[in-house]
Amino acid sequence: MTDSTDEDSPACRQCGTPVGPSSEQRVITTVEDGTTVYRHFCTDECREQWESSNTV
Repeated sequence: MTDSTDEDSPACRQCGTPVGPSSEQRVITTVEDGTTVYRHFCTDECREQWESSNTV
Protein backbone atom coordinates (compact mmCIF):
# COMPACT_ATOMS: atom_id res chain seq x y z
CA MET A 1 0.00 0.00 0.00
CA THR A 2 1.31 3.48 -0.84
CA ASP A 3 0.97 6.63 1.21
CA SER A 4 -1.52 9.26 0.17
CA THR A 5 -0.22 12.44 -1.44
CA ASP A 6 -1.63 15.96 -1.38
CA GLU A 7 -2.83 15.43 -4.95
CA ASP A 8 -5.22 12.62 -3.97
CA SER A 9 -6.08 13.92 -0.49
CA PRO A 10 -9.53 15.43 -0.04
CA ALA A 11 -9.69 19.18 0.56
CA CYS A 12 -10.90 20.62 3.86
CA ARG A 13 -14.53 21.62 3.41
CA GLN A 14 -13.91 24.91 5.24
CA CYS A 15 -10.48 26.20 4.20
CA GLY A 16 -9.58 24.08 1.14
CA THR A 17 -6.28 22.76 2.56
CA PRO A 18 -5.52 19.14 1.55
CA VAL A 19 -6.50 16.87 4.46
CA GLY A 20 -3.76 14.35 5.12
CA PRO A 21 -3.66 11.68 7.77
CA SER A 22 -3.26 13.33 11.18
CA SER A 23 -4.75 13.18 14.65
CA GLU A 24 -6.49 16.50 13.95
CA GLN A 25 -8.33 15.34 10.81
CA ARG A 26 -12.12 15.07 11.11
CA VAL A 27 -14.68 13.51 8.78
CA ILE A 28 -18.44 13.97 8.97
CA THR A 29 -20.38 11.23 7.20
CA THR A 30 -24.03 11.65 6.22
CA VAL A 31 -26.48 9.98 3.86
CA GLU A 32 -28.20 12.33 1.44
CA ASP A 33 -30.74 11.00 -1.06
CA GLY A 34 -29.39 7.47 -0.54
CA THR A 35 -25.77 8.50 -1.22
CA THR A 36 -23.01 8.55 1.38
CA VAL A 37 -21.40 11.99 1.64
CA TYR A 38 -18.04 12.54 3.36
CA ARG A 39 -17.06 16.03 4.50
CA HIS A 40 -13.38 16.29 5.41
CA PHE A 41 -11.89 18.87 7.78
CA CYS A 42 -8.24 19.51 8.65
CA THR A 43 -9.01 20.48 12.28
CA ASP A 44 -11.86 20.68 14.77
CA GLU A 45 -11.73 24.47 14.37
CA CYS A 46 -12.49 24.24 10.64
CA ARG A 47 -15.29 21.73 11.32
CA GLU A 48 -16.82 24.04 13.94
CA GLN A 49 -16.58 27.07 11.63
CA TRP A 50 -18.24 25.12 8.82
CA GLU A 51 -21.02 23.88 11.13
CA SER A 52 -21.71 27.39 12.49
CA SER A 53 -21.89 28.85 8.98
CA ASN A 54 -24.28 26.09 7.79
CA THR A 55 -26.92 26.29 10.51
CA VAL A 56 -30.30 27.55 9.49
